[in-house]
Amino acid sequence: MLLKNHFAPSESSFSAFMACAICFLLIVISADAAADKPLKVFVLAGQSNMDGQADIRTLDFLGEDSNPDRASLLGIFKSDAGALMTRDDVWVANAGVYEELQAGFGGRRNYDKLGSKIGPEYAFGYYMGEVFDEQVLLIKYAPGGKSLHVDFRPPSAGNTGNEKLDTKVLTKEVAEKWNGGKVEPVVGLEYRKLVRYVEATLSTLNERFPDYEPTHGYEIAGLVWFQGFNDMFDVTGRQQYGQNLKHLIHDLRRDLRAPEMKVVVGVMGVNGPENEENPKQRDVRNGQRSINNLPGFKGNAQAIETAGFCHPQIVAIKTAGWLNKNRDLKAMPLTDQEQEMLARATSDKGYHYYGEGRFFILVGKAFAETMLKLLGENESVEGR
Repeated sequence: MLLKNHFAPSESSFSAFMACAICFLLIVISADAAADKPLKVFVLAGQSNMDGQADIRTLDFLGEDSNPDRASLLGIFKSDAGALMTRDDVWVANAGVYEELQAGFGGRRNYDKLGSKIGPEYAFGYYMGEVFDEQVLLIKYAPGGKSLHVDFRPPSAGNTGNEKLDTKVLTKEVAEKWNGGKVEPVVGLEYRKLVRYVEATLSTLNERFPDYEPTHGYEIAGLVWFQGFNDMFDVTGRQQYGQNLKHLIHDLRRDLRAPEMKVVVGVMGVNGPENEENPKQRDVRNGQRSINNLPGFKGNAQAIETAGFCHPQIVAIKTAGWLNKNRDLKAMPLTDQEQEMLARATSDKGYHYYGEGRFFILVGKAFAETMLKLLGENESVEGR
């Protein structure tokens, strides 16, 4: 009769041990494989709404959303104890700040420091970090008050047709203050500065992000474009928005040497879906939507609606008497409850989506979902 060695594992415990060992080995192999992958780079560009003008105090309003799935998102970005989400597997380069993803990369007085506002990068970066094993870098370039027609005008779009504008160059004083002393044409200035900022960031990755491993390299995987307000005020600019946007996508893919770069365009949604009756805004929105009908962009670029992420009650109150013709604030003044809601939910003007943190979380999430779809990532961000 064989005696059982009490110091040797039983068959079942040995199997369990081996399963755990294999699991651990797979995790280690997976981690090593992820570490060897190129840095995943996304460029976030546009004007003040890509910059982001929502004070972090407005984030709590997301938890009041009538849609429970949306309301539950607050727990991702703010803990019950009040701590705001950060991710060290997602880096952000924005103006003079190069840090891990966190709140504060939105609009601010001193762009060499973090502030108290967020933009689309906050939610977009979170969901990119959730899906990708490799390190992610967001490069955000979003100066306020700039048009695609003039400021971001891409090279292949040619001249604007306005001779005075097309021949205008920066004064020496302006160049010294805002352009590193470089005197150059005004038309297309922000396009060139965008390209230079991306290139400068990527050429100094070790300096900006010491944990970056140069041997792994990087891949410019995507561009998110969120802009349009300033183009409304130029007839030619808003009518030619679609063709200028097409040139922008082509030229950035060329100049950033990223021919496979996927592109997500946020269709301007200021004051919600009903603002289509404003012909100026409708022209710009239609120009942005036009890329969805171009065969060359099928499967690699997509414009998505953002108007639906505006809170309907806030829009109804803020546009009372003009867009919302059913409400006359003189005859029906704001109630105490409405004033309290606006105080909790908003922090800026209408053209900045009222500085509503809820909006910027939802739109950043939508940008991420669309980008992942274009990249062929089948993992859903729902519930993450």
